[in-house]
Amino acid sequence: MTKRSSLYDQPNSFGWISIGLHWGTALLLTLLWFVGMSISLQSADAIDARRSLHITIGLIAWLPLAGRIVWRLLKSHPRVPGQSLLTHRLARTAHYSMLGVLAIMLLSGPVMAWALPERTELAEVAFGFHSTAAKVLVALVLLHILAALKHLMFNDDETIARIFLPRKQD
Repeated sequence: MTKRSSLYDQPNSFGWISIGLHWGTALLLTLLWFVGMSISLQSADAIDARRSLHITIGLIAWLPLAGRIVWRLLKSHPRVPGQSLLTHRLARTAHYSMLGVLAIMLLSGPVMAWALPERTELAEVAFGFHSTAAKVLVALVLLHILAALKHLMFNDDETIARIFLPRKQD
């Protein structure tokens, strides 16, 4: 196997691009979630500064997060050797659901930020989508983590290892 081929997903392994996008997304979303959740905890004079920080991080993160969505739509999900078709489809559906909710957040966040100074109905609708999507995303991420832990503790497969290092192809 050449080094170049480990950049890309293989039929039963994620490549470095997918691995980097996965962990980069996890880091960015965790940061955005903590900053976003802390906005309402601020004193009245600090709320705008915290909201601005959340918006700035969101704008910086927008392109890599959108890139994550596009990459996964272009590349199929590698299948764990021995994984049933049903389990693979469930995992793929959960992943696409997370990406769909993330797309809603990537669209509603900027709309909310741009409409916010006027406090328009558009800002309120965007806020509703954004905050609901955030809650759904947290639930899906928790499900994702629980599924990964299930594989780590109860299954004899390489699910966890696949998202840290590309698998050597036979």
